[in-house]
Amino acid sequence: MRAARVLILLTFSAMLLIAACATSPEDEQRRLDREAAIDDILSYQLDPVEYGETRRCLSDTEFQSYRALNDRHLLFKGRHDRLWVNKLRGRCPGLKSSSVLIVRKFGGNRFCSLDMFEATEWFGYTDRPGVRCILGEFQPVTQAQIDQIEDVLEAP
Repeated sequence: MRAARVLILLTFSAMLLIAACATSPEDEQRRLDREAAIDDILSYQLDPVEYGETRRCLSDTEFQSYRALNDRHLLFKGRHDRLWVNKLRGRCPGLKSSSVLIVRKFGGNRFCSLDMFEATEWFGYTDRPGVRCILGEFQPVTQAQIDQIEDVLEAP
């Protein structure tokens, strides 16, 4: 009898969790359209002499800050107005601009493609575990591209 109650409770909890994670088809299509628009913006060809090439790694001395653009893209700001977008290997649910990234680096003092990080929120002096995500390559971008990406993300 007790085992049956536990089983019912677990089944009900799982159903609630699945329902909470579900998104409407319209929301999913909107997300896919935004991803396509961002991919289009990132496909602009920049002069490699002026902006550099897409890179596998960035030294932690090359950038001064980073922030999430959405759950798939991080913006790294460097010296001399250099900007890079890192398209993550997959979506990172819960990633937002206020997230703190705890990075497990495999490349010493560099952030590299395939490095894993955990996005978390800080609450006072404690933190709670976040979702684990994987970095992609670092693509140089212009401020105009970032402005366009932010316009896409802010659109209804």
